[in-house]
Amino acid sequence: MTGSWPHRGLAGLVALTLGVTGLAVITTGGAAAAAPHIEAPPSVQVGWTDSATPAKAYNLAEQVNLPLGTRLDENGVSHTSRVYATFDLSQFEGRKIYGGKVFVTEFSAADCTKRAVEIWRTKPVGTTPTWNRRPAPLTKLDEVLTPNFCPKGSLTFDVGAAVQDAMAHKQRRVTFEIRVPEQFENDPAYGRTLSWSYGVRSSVDYNSLPTIDSSHLYNGGVPCTQLKPYPRRGGLANVLQALGADPDEWDQPSLVTEYAVWPKNDATARTVFTADSGMPGRVSTVNLPAGTLVDGKSYGWQARAGDGTDFSTWSKKCFFTYDGTAPTTPTVSSANYPPSSSGESAPVGVPATFTFSGNGNKDVAGFEYSWNGLGVPACAGSGDAGQLECPAPFSRPNSVRADAPGGSATVTLSPVGSGPQRLTVRSIDLAGNRSGSIEYMTFVPASEPEVRVEGGQPEWGQDVLLKLVPANGMTGVIEYEITLDGGEPDTRQAEEDGTAYFLFTANNPDGHRVSVRSHSANGFVSPAVEWFTYFLPWPGVKSDVYYSPEDGHAVGGVGVPGTFTFSPPPGWTDVAGYRYSFNGGEVAEAPAGGDGRATISWTPTEAGYVTLIVHAVKADGTWSDYPNWYSFEVAATTP
Repeated sequence: MTGSWPHRGLAGLVALTLGVTGLAVITTGGAAAAAPHIEAPPSVQVGWTDSATPAKAYNLAEQVNLPLGTRLDENGVSHTSRVYATFDLSQFEGRKIYGGKVFVTEFSAADCTKRAVEIWRTKPVGTTPTWNRRPAPLTKLDEVLTPNFCPKGSLTFDVGAAVQDAMAHKQRRVTFEIRVPEQFENDPAYGRTLSWSYGVRSSVDYNSLPTIDSSHLYNGGVPCTQLKPYPRRGGLANVLQALGADPDEWDQPSLVTEYAVWPKNDATARTVFTADSGMPGRVSTVNLPAGTLVDGKSYGWQARAGDGTDFSTWSKKCFFTYDGTAPTTPTVSSANYPPSSSGESAPVGVPATFTFSGNGNKDVAGFEYSWNGLGVPACAGSGDAGQLECPAPFSRPNSVRADAPGGSATVTLSPVGSGPQRLTVRSIDLAGNRSGSIEYMTFVPASEPEVRVEGGQPEWGQDVLLKLVPANGMTGVIEYEITLDGGEPDTRQAEEDGTAYFLFTANNPDGHRVSVRSHSANGFVSPAVEWFTYFLPWPGVKSDVYYSPEDGHAVGGVGVPGTFTFSPPPGWTDVAGYRYSFNGGEVAEAPAGGDGRATISWTPTEAGYVTLIVHAVKADGTWSDYPNWYSFEVAATTP
């Protein structure tokens, strides 16, 4: 009975083992998931020696079984042979070795009642040796003395100690000598042959040690540090994260991370917390239980990864000081934007000056402020390894440091709207803790610029010209910040009177939205004004005479000619022409020019209301889904 050859990725290993422990069948089923693992090292050489030809080496060859012990040839000459096998262990460098096996299968035996086979470790060789130049034996490793399953038994030898020693001494090769024990070696009754087709095979039980990445250690969403003074950490200080890895990818589901935490002044009070790792390449996270950290105390921590069999070394040490106390609420005042309670209004077009004060509380390191409310500060789990990332306390927009602990800070702001406006302010300490908010209410006069359309109602596919005009009372406007359809901001310099123009092509079938702010020489930036236009989904119609005035009076007159210009529906780029009729009469056609437009002339023969119905037509004859019903009233007489 023989067993299947162990190698990486094999679903199972079956080996019939004959040795000092007797008969055993070893079977593992399913995909490997936990360490240690079994892998076959490459063979360097397999062969044998012969005492009758002491200067000759014999390599494993097809159809030639390997002789072991003593045999007599037909001439009565005695031949004593030993088998040598060398394996390359370089693939196991850096791995922890748990064991090793050597496997052979007998082909024949001189006497099945007598089996004695030993395996020794020798000095490593690169090629099969001769009898006269045999490598020096180092250690006897194992032996098989039982006669079971003769002569076709599969023999397994434990060579783990040799493999472990070789790897410990950074030896990339290990050589084994298989022989009959010295006291029986010259007795032909103990002679046998080993199967050439099975040869000499080996397996190594190993585990690749997990690792912990000291460049991916995080406390409260901030990278680990060893620098003094230790950084203060606030409400998220209890969140520790580390990146572990296992070179044996199939171990990943069982990878765990241990976090050791201790007070800086008492390393013996070390507590270990365990967290399962997530997906490969992603940090694990542990939330320290409430009460683990004491306000004002400094702590050290480190992490290591385990795969269920071995642990990595501990990471470098990290340190922080826990600060779980929020600072006090600040006070707010302004030199030129009076509070609403005063009944006064802020000046037009002048930046606001606000002063925030920590009122001497040294825990106040600075302030956050916003016209639109501050909300809850958040950290994002968007780091390269999925780690929590918390911005530094003063890295956010609209934050400012106090001039001293518990001191004050003055900022200059432009309002974001007009009418009653609310500025929200809160204190920040060095740990990132926030105080409660205070609201400062003030009344801001309108300062948004005016947007006027030049040249009539915007049309699809045509240039649109907007005139930008300062708000009433605004002086010193030098430029305008313009955003078209949410794109990148653009600017236009203002003329001496504060006006400017913005030209763009109407090329969005859904219409356009323009946002405009004015910038003044004193640094004031006005709130934004929004201007938008949309296009109806039918062809456009414009007339120089026959249009519908805002006051609704009749236009033109009987016998008075007028022109009508048709333009493409929004989004159409292949208009061939137009079909139209007046008051439901005969349908006429007008071919389109290269710009997709067409112009017709028409002279009314009677007064009253007229409806012009116009369809756009593509080159393939497709009509527009929607017609334009263009209505007007013809005057009875010539005006």
